[in-house]
Formats: sequence, structure tokens, C-alpha cells
Amino acid sequence: MVDKRTTCTGCSLLCDDVIVRTDGLYIDEIFGACLKGKEKYDLITSKNRLLTPFIREDGELVKTSIDKALEKAIGIIEKSSKPLLYGFSTVSSQAQLKGIELAKLINGFIDSNSIICQGKVLNASKQTGITLTTISEAINKADLLIFWGANVAESIPRLLNKVLFSRGKFRMTGREIKTIIIIDPVKTASFGVMGVRDIALKVEPGRDIELIRALKEECCTPDSIPSTGVSGIDRDDLKRLLIQLTNTENGIIFIGQGIVGSSNNSEVIQELLELVQMINIRQQKGRMSVMMLGGHYNMVGFEHVALSLLGKNHSLQFSDNKLIETSNTIISKINNDDFDCSIIVGSDPISHLPWKLSKKLASKPIILIDNKKSATLNFADVCVPSAITGIECGGLAYRLDHVPLELEKIINPPNNIFSDEEILSKLYEGLKRG
Repeated sequence: MVDKRTTCTGCSLLCDDVIVRTDGLYIDEIFGACLKGKEKYDLITSKNRLLTPFIREDGELVKTSIDKALEKAIGIIEKSSKPLLYGFSTVSSQAQLKGIELAKLINGFIDSNSIICQGKVLNASKQTGITLTTISEAINKADLLIFWGANVAESIPRLLNKVLFSRGKFRMTGREIKTIIIIDPVKTASFGVMGVRDIALKVEPGRDIELIRALKEECCTPDSIPSTGVSGIDRDDLKRLLIQLTNTENGIIFIGQGIVGSSNNSEVIQELLELVQMINIRQQKGRMSVMMLGGHYNMVGFEHVALSLLGKNHSLQFSDNKLIETSNTIISKINNDDFDCSIIVGSDPISHLPWKLSKKLASKPIILIDNKKSATLNFADVCVPSAITGIECGGLAYRLDHVPLELEKIINPPNNIFSDEEILSKLYEGLKRG
């Protein structure tokens, strides 16, 4: 047995300090991983693990060989004129690149999970600009951490350990000097780490935008605060918030799903980014940055691969093997029945999308590439099992702060199980020959 330091793909934090004890064939023990990380390693031997290819015959899923599964998948794609590719947030950047190449070859439409998550922030930033930062900056320099619509204690468990409790190069006192502000409509588990200097702001549901506009109107000067408060937050707490925004040397706003998933998310996100820019213009001694808290471990990777390859970060539509302009997203494509088959990679849209969209997606042939069982498997016409990236195969992934990290293979995958990149390559080569 040897102890090996590895990068965990349990979430988008991509902790690179997890130790696994392995003999090269099995993983015996795991040190330093949170519950989400341990769950990822447990998938190797889980009953939920996908190890067998399936095809649908007479309405039933039956086990088959990998060659027959790929052959049927190629046949479905060849008959398709409007293929849809979706997912790609839990695969390597090499697999994401191969997915885009496949979409181009078959004149398909490809989108990642980011389009309904943190990709909305990047889209808004095209109008406002954005000031990003890194985990290292948060550890070494931050003195103010604002978690807006984010329950990080449960969604990204080790983030607080790293950015709040770690002692950095310029923040040697660590937790003692850092202030937390949590802005959320409900009291989450993250409130449990708050100290006497921290600020808990329970904003009324759907009224984040009013709070942001009030902060913009006051221009971060705590001398002229509305006496009645804003969005359910009283005058005293609002004043404390403004003082912190005014006096911070290095503040970070962590943007969570609570804002991204709000009903008027495009307005909220844009106004929040404008507030950050306004603070940075008026601040004389400090800086405010943002960090997006995407869930899947390589959600940011698809944005980088698509941008570097095509100059566009999502909703890629190909025609005549060229990228064309489109206003469609994965949501509009499914809602308008503007597809005739789907290739789902490392995702479970049947569970995650609204029932109306899931029903439409399930009504047409589905090719699923994944390493675990899901609701989407129950409706798939072809299922090809894949290796677990970061454990059974390597590749590149982008951390939530846009820092690229190399994932290494720890053990061999089961027999006849290929990586997502290899499966997509086999589909590409098979279609190209055809």
C-alpha cells in the first residue's frame, strides 16, 4: 500500500490535498475528503455504479456489449438531423473538447449544465465586466467574505475551512480577522460558523434586487441609510453591511445558486456585478471581487474550452460543420421540440429539469454516457458506462475560481470501461467513417 496525494472531484472546489491509500488495484483508505468527496470515491464499489452497456429492445433495457451499444448509438445519430448534446460538467476538459468536435461533425447543438447555473453570471459580465479572484487570494488576503444565496457548509463543505479558517500570508490571524456576511432568505447550516463580529442578513425571498439597488443608491456611504430598512433588513444591519463594504481591504462576494436560480436572475446578477464595479471605483484602499459557486467539478471547464475554441462560452449551434449564431439555449431547444435525439454526458436532466421539459426529452431517443445510474437511464435508448475521471482516468479540470488542475489516474477502471473522452472519440470516428 502507498499513500498518494490526489485531487478530489467531489465538487467544484477540487481539493488537491486529499490522500488515498492504494495498492494500484483498489483504494483502501481516504484521508482529508469531505462527505461529498468520500461519496465520489465510494462510487467505485457502489450499487449505483454503471458497469454494463444497455440498449433498449422491445421497450426494455437489456445488457449488451460495448461494441453493440456504440453501434446502436451511431445508428441513432446518423438518422438524426437535429441532435442535442448536453451535460459535460462532470467530465475532463479533453472530453468536453471531443464533445464539441462531435457536435460540429453532426451539425448538432451542444450546451453544458452551466447555462442553467453559474454560466448566467458570465453572460451578465459581458455587459458589466467582472472582477474575479482565486482561492489563494481568499486565503492570503481576504478580510471580508460575503456568501450571497449560498449554503457553502453543505454544498461545498471544505470551502469555509480553506478561505475562513486558514492562516494566509497576509492574514496570519486567520479567522480572528476575517468577517463573514451571509445574505439568505432562510437560515442554513452555514449560519453555524458565524461569530460575534459576523453579520447574518435574512433577506425577504425574491427581494435581493431591492437590497442591491439600495446599496448602489447609497454608493457605499453609511451616512444616509433608509430608516425603514430594505428587503426585510433593518437600518442597523444595513448600516453594518455598508460599513463593511466601505472599509474592507480585500472583500469577496461568493455568488450562490440562491441568486442564480431566482426568478429575475438576469437583473439581479447584472445589478450585483454593477455594485461590485461601483465599490471598486469608489474604494480608495481596497478591492471587491466575486467568485461563482458552481456545483459540478468541471462546470467552468466547458466555458473555457468553448471560449478558447470558438469564442463563445455556451449554446453552440453548428450547421454545415460551422458555428452559427443562435438565441437558443438547452431550455428553449427542448421546450420547442427543436431536436430529434439527445446525447447526455455525465448528467441527469430527467431528474434536474422541470417535468414538462423532462417529458419532452424522454419522448425522443436518448444516448447516455455516464458512470452511475440515474433517472435518465430509465428512459435511455443506449447507455455506455464510463470511467470515473480523477480516479480511473486522468484529464484537465477547472476549479470554481477558474484555475486549471490536472487530474491523475489512481487505479485502473473495470474491464471494457472507457473514459468519456474515449467513448466520444469512438462515436466521432464511427460517424466519420460512416
